[in-house]
Amino acid sequence: MGFLTTDAAVPEPDRRAVLTRALGVATAGLVGAAVAAGAAAAPAAAAVRANQTNWRFCTKCYGMFFRGYPTDGACPAGAGHDAQGYDFNLPYNVPETSTAQHNWRFCTKCYGMFFWGYPDNGRCPAGNAHAAQGYDFVLPHDIPETAGTQRNWRFCPKCYGLYYYGYPTNGRCPAGNAHSVQGYDFVLPHL
Repeated sequence: MGFLTTDAAVPEPDRRAVLTRALGVATAGLVGAAVAAGAAAAPAAAAVRANQTNWRFCTKCYGMFFRGYPTDGACPAGAGHDAQGYDFNLPYNVPETSTAQHNWRFCTKCYGMFFWGYPDNGRCPAGNAHAAQGYDFVLPHDIPETAGTQRNWRFCPKCYGLYYYGYPTNGRCPAGNAHSVQGYDFVLPHL
């Protein structure tokens, strides 16, 4: 396309032709953008499906528990868990990596998050060992904390639960006294 001239030998397009061409280019651009957005939305939607919300911090035991049922499970400090703080959005059924550990599970008895990678299942506050059900959560660890994540989530080798290690005390462990700390520093995404 060249420069517009006022030379009589080169006819100028009429207004309708300019508008029709401009609308055709704009419409093609919108269709192309919609197709591109649809292609980009498919993986994003898949990523959303691989996360579960309603995981919360308990102010009594410092554990991570699922708050998606009418009751709040069994807390080692007595009664149900008490939620506070972030709504964690935890990844599940995705590949394990050098900075993301799988085998974290939901316990049907206490509603807590526990590690399901040993021959026994730790100690549940509802009695005996934890009972695994549902997704295989894959929790990120030892990565930088961002505005959308929280670090200091740790594994307790006494109960196998996931608890917050960011206070002067370590909450309440169902195996007795406070939680002990071991292993990775989990950095969990939240809403």
